[in-house]
Amino acid sequence: MRVLMLTRRVDKDDWLAGFAHTWIERLACHERVERLDVICLEMGRHDLPSSVHVASMGKERGYGRLRELWEFQKAIAPVIRQADVLFGHMIPRYTLAAAPWALTHRVPVVQWYTHRQVTLELRLVHALAARVVTASPESFRLRSEKLTVLGHGIDTERFRPPAHPSEERLVLAVGRLSPIKHYETLIEATARLVARPGYQDVRIAIAGGTTPQHGEAYGEHLRALARERGVSDHVVFLGPVPHREMHTLYRQAAVSVNLCPTGGADKAVLESMACGLPVVVRNRTFLPLLGDEAERLWLPELDPDLLADRLADLLLWPVERRQALGGRLRERVRADYDLDGLIGRLVTVFEEVIAGR
Repeated sequence: MRVLMLTRRVDKDDWLAGFAHTWIERLACHERVERLDVICLEMGRHDLPSSVHVASMGKERGYGRLRELWEFQKAIAPVIRQADVLFGHMIPRYTLAAAPWALTHRVPVVQWYTHRQVTLELRLVHALAARVVTASPESFRLRSEKLTVLGHGIDTERFRPPAHPSEERLVLAVGRLSPIKHYETLIEATARLVARPGYQDVRIAIAGGTTPQHGEAYGEHLRALARERGVSDHVVFLGPVPHREMHTLYRQAAVSVNLCPTGGADKAVLESMACGLPVVVRNRTFLPLLGDEAERLWLPELDPDLLADRLADLLLWPVERRQALGGRLRERVRADYDLDGLIGRLVTVFEEVIAGR
């Protein structure tokens, strides 16, 4: 089959979208995919199979909205006629821009979407699409008979445990600097933790860049809070880390933390688990993966004292015990969220909508 994919960015070095480069590579290598054309808003460094052709709307060249739309039309015109399926990856707006082409040439649309927000654009794409695919029931909030839950796709070959686990008591938090990540609670918990005897060597690393919505001012707010609570020497802000380097960072940590509310399966949590890293979470979506370990790893409320207790308990364990727990979590991620499994399920969806058009 020939697939036309729309996505925001193709760049193996990007800290947010770098995973999409791996998805494209694996999709192109699937035995039932003959050619993969990708149209993206902006393009960076990439290294993809010869069966992949990438065209950019030109944001990386400083193009404005009208020029981007023109570049999109130029890119889609020569490939839509040969496409068997149109795959919209995350951004509904791109799929809407392609809708007249898809309808004219009777190309079925499959839309991937994982976000708690429901917009008018999403509703319109939902009406247009033959199928909507998502990572978990919580990550798509419209009721729909078109919905298929596929799970996330984690490259468990790259994200795997280190041969020799680190002895350092490093707690890692991964994600953009945004209020929904609740880093304030993590900083407050750090102040309580390092005040306890025997925990003065604990470090917290936060890996993530600022967002257009909140900007650098929010990052400075978090750094100011760390100074105010007397833990600026314990909390380090790493900024955006390229996705291709994240597995190395996970392997250096003893524990990871993710305080996002329930609303989908955050990839950072799954990547942590794939690297054999125990992770303290607040999101109920992960309870089935935590299994019997939920009592130690799940945080039912945003309570700095309870979070400090969870971290103190895990950091007190010998490395071998944390390694054994991490190994059990990794096996569950491999069973349900491995990237090759996701790509196989996605291709099956493509075949179903192609057969039904």
